[in-house]
Amino acid sequence: MVFLASTPACACGHSYAVPHCAQHPCQFAYSRGGFAVSLFNLGERRESHRFGSQADLFIRQFLEEGLVGRTTRYDSEPGFNADGAETVRIIAEHFGLPAGPLGRD
Repeated sequence: MVFLASTPACACGHSYAVPHCAQHPCQFAYSRGGFAVSLFNLGERRESHRFGSQADLFIRQFLEEGLVGRTTRYDSEPGFNADGAETVRIIAEHFGLPAGPLGRD
C-alpha cells in the first residue's frame, strides 16, 4: 500500500482501493500472472492510495503530472482531474492504447 498525498478518508469508511460507493465508482486494476501489479481508483486525488504486489507502474508519470506527491495540481487547480481523464491518459500512454472517451487525444 502506498500513500503519497493527503487524501482524506472515504466518507463511506472503506478503503479507497475498492469501488464501493458513489464517490469512488471507477477503479483501475492491472494484474500479471494472477497477481495484482497495480490497483487504484481514478480522479480527485484517489490515485494517491494505491496497492500492488510489484513496483508501481505509474508513479513516475503521476509525480510528473502532479497527481500524487506532497504538492499536487489538485491543490493549485480546482476541479483538476475530477473525472480521472488525466489518469486515463497516462494509463493509455503507458500501454500504447487509444485514450478513449475520458482521455484526451
